[in-house]
Amino acid sequence: MAQTLDQLGSTMLGQLSNIVNGGDGRAPASPNSFLTWCTPGLPFDPADFDFAAGGFGAATDAEGYRRLLQQAFNFAQLVDFIPTFSAPYNRVDQEYVNRPSQQRLSHIYAEVLRFSKVAKHELTEEQQAKLDKFRKLMRVTTTEKNLVTEVETEKTVDGPVMVAYNEKLAAYALERAKYNKVRIKADSAKGPDGIEAVADWASNSELYWLTVKAAEDAWVSGGYRNEVDEMNAYIDAVTMRSLQLWKAGLLDDLDKAEQAATTPGSVFKFTTVIPGNFAHAAGWTGYAMNHEETTANTHYENESWSAGGSVNFGLWSFGADASHSTSTYGSDYNTESFRLSMELAPVVISRPWFSAEFFTNRGWTLTKGDGWFYDDFPSDGARPPKGNLIGYSTIALFARNIVVESQEFATAYQSSQSSTDVGGSVGWGPFCLSGSYSSQEGSTHFESHVDGAKVTVPGMQIIGFVNELVGKSPNPLEELTEADFE
Repeated sequence: MAQTLDQLGSTMLGQLSNIVNGGDGRAPASPNSFLTWCTPGLPFDPADFDFAAGGFGAATDAEGYRRLLQQAFNFAQLVDFIPTFSAPYNRVDQEYVNRPSQQRLSHIYAEVLRFSKVAKHELTEEQQAKLDKFRKLMRVTTTEKNLVTEVETEKTVDGPVMVAYNEKLAAYALERAKYNKVRIKADSAKGPDGIEAVADWASNSELYWLTVKAAEDAWVSGGYRNEVDEMNAYIDAVTMRSLQLWKAGLLDDLDKAEQAATTPGSVFKFTTVIPGNFAHAAGWTGYAMNHEETTANTHYENESWSAGGSVNFGLWSFGADASHSTSTYGSDYNTESFRLSMELAPVVISRPWFSAEFFTNRGWTLTKGDGWFYDDFPSDGARPPKGNLIGYSTIALFARNIVVESQEFATAYQSSQSSTDVGGSVGWGPFCLSGSYSSQEGSTHFESHVDGAKVTVPGMQIIGFVNELVGKSPNPLEELTEADFE
């Protein structure tokens, strides 16, 4: 039975949403998370993450140090965005690693900190000492010498507790994705080829869940999950009545996180990924779907507002200057057979300069016209929310070894590719099938390989982001009056 590209793509995104974000009773979807898809995917070479795998200290000479700095700048710029519900993360609108058309997360966050008025009651010496202790466990300041200029600068990075926390969180997210993948494959299986998926779930679901529980237990025992939750709760409770010193510390973290690559204007807030060596690691989650699954009787529990914007599943191409796109095969294009396979890795985004817990605190406020000159506050807390900082990305979803098996799709891709301008690109949904991308070595052009009815996409790419809502912000306690803030 023929299926349209839109039917195939919608089924795929529904399955991927549940793999990454949960959906059953054991691993339910988070009510505070939503996904944003890329259109198209954002390609990378594994070497582009050498800065995360080894740190700047891995450089042996000035050239190597500059290369790592540029890598860090590129990635920090790429993920320094504020997600929206109205549209996917669009490569054209975002201008890839250059400045996007929408607001920067780092800029709006800095505005919130600088212009917020906070409760001013004094802390006791004991409370202040405990607060300082927790802050140092969560974030630390290090001194680093620039191999190019030999100038020493201070930099805010995750403290030992947060490093362990994020590493174990990343391992838990990967195991949870594997569990959800097996569940969804059994749920959507059809025909003789689906027997194995159903049997695997029936026989081994408990074993898959035990690996999730083991990862969660490791997060608790070795990743300080409960301790971090308790520290955040203490910070929230104590600073609810006096945020002055805490806010000063957050502003200090923000300033010290600033780095500069060697190209003009390349100042950025240091951001990295965990695990740092994911690009070269084994253990990515395998995923596959076929055209029969579009008619399977599956039920997904994602809320209707959490789709992250509609995605065009026609085959389309960008011009060489990425200034326009042209659809060559619409989303209603039919395929008689279709199979997609790839490997997935949910990778944690670490921003040592960003304090998400500030938004849950109820001891601060903003006043329009008094430093805050935006039409909206960060978030009104509605579903879907409205505001200029409704959430932030926490996980980048990488895909590699992407293979599409479909004669119709292969023919359509070749036709789209042949009609694309030199230097242009071709995409389908959240995947980039061919095009150019920038790295520290310069511009790299790639094309998918077609072998009969099989299209093989080279390299790895980000196809989407998991985002976390910040809730209503500001949301001061009702009993606090204007006189309580300064």
